[in-house]
Amino acid sequence: MGKSESEIWKRIWSLKPEKEEMAPERMQIALDLLGRPQELFRSVLVLGEGRASASRLLSSLLGSYGISAGFFCPEAEDLSGCISAKGERIKEKRISDLFGELENFLTLAQERFEKEDLGKMGPLEALLCLSALEFSDEPVDAAVFEVSPGDGAGAYGVLGAAGCIFTPLSQDAPAPLLAGLIGSKSFALSSLQEEEVSFALRQRAEDAGALLMFDGEGLEVSEDLPAVGGQVADLSTPRGLYPQVPIKLFGDFQAHMALLALAAGEGLIGEGKLEEDLVSEAFSTVKVPGSLRPVAQDPLTLASSAASEFEVGTVLKAAEENFHPSPLVQVVAPGKRFESSSLPLLARASDLVIFAPDPSKEGPGAEELLNFARDFFTPGRAIVEESLEKALEKGREIALSSPGGSVMCLGGKGAFFGAEKAFRK
Repeated sequence: MGKSESEIWKRIWSLKPEKEEMAPERMQIALDLLGRPQELFRSVLVLGEGRASASRLLSSLLGSYGISAGFFCPEAEDLSGCISAKGERIKEKRISDLFGELENFLTLAQERFEKEDLGKMGPLEALLCLSALEFSDEPVDAAVFEVSPGDGAGAYGVLGAAGCIFTPLSQDAPAPLLAGLIGSKSFALSSLQEEEVSFALRQRAEDAGALLMFDGEGLEVSEDLPAVGGQVADLSTPRGLYPQVPIKLFGDFQAHMALLALAAGEGLIGEGKLEEDLVSEAFSTVKVPGSLRPVAQDPLTLASSAASEFEVGTVLKAAEENFHPSPLVQVVAPGKRFESSSLPLLARASDLVIFAPDPSKEGPGAEELLNFARDFFTPGRAIVEESLEKALEKGREIALSSPGGSVMCLGGKGAFFGAEKAFRK
């Protein structure tokens, strides 16, 4: 009897990588031993802050054109969420069969790695091999891979991607490594980047003979206007103008993610401009897990899984652009990804912040965070409640007392899903 999905997930994440800088060499050997499954589909790599929006928008666009697509998200919470094909999560029996094939191979591959002093494979490499097997067997025409940050990111380069989407990269991103993901004669699309990152991308694209376009250089967002449930925007690429595209996501940042996804879709689907109706259909239905979302009214209550400094800044801007909340009460349930560097942003944008424990109990303690927050908040503008439910109740009570008052809940997945659950009828 095969292993269950949870057993396989635990087995993969129990792998302890060695010599992560050798991950590309290990991946090359591994995929060669598996019969080069990555050559049976075209792949697009999506990396940087906010990459989930660009990857899901692109996946939806491919689907609207009838292109069977695979999707890889290494930060998912289970295996069937990590790897999906044609819009469907992998069935447990299929996972068991795939892993049975992969596990025999892992033993063979490790013997080769030991002989060549390449260290040991880690979870990411095993998941990439598993996804390549699934996408080639399904089969899919194209696959969208979200690239997790870190030294092992170079392993994705072995996939021989048809294209890359670079959303904003953090300042500590290893620019040469990420630029190396651009393949020969592929396409690359990028948000505005730090000078060092831009230079590395341009240099690599030139060396590889790849087409590189930056947002603002042939790619433009104009007439970006709030609309019910999201926004409409005019999106322009060198192939033409796509007027009044509905995007079911809030904020200027999301419009620019739609622009990059659109240009990537052009690169994969055909030579000319895409059909406007299909683009609108694709982007008007995408919901990104944890993106800014209204969960209740009277007073308006928003929720997001924003946890990093970049994410918090993005959702605060989106809230101001679309809802003009004043006063704004923040409820922060810090998860394990929460960055304390976002506290100054919250202090500038919020009238009151209420800290509460993360429902998953994985993040820093609310009291601990409050002590740190005292450097940014004047007395009385940051308090603690014993639970997320009580924090939301208090926040809404305070916001309701002032015309235009609103509440925003953030801090991680626990905060987002906790807020949704609290107001689900």
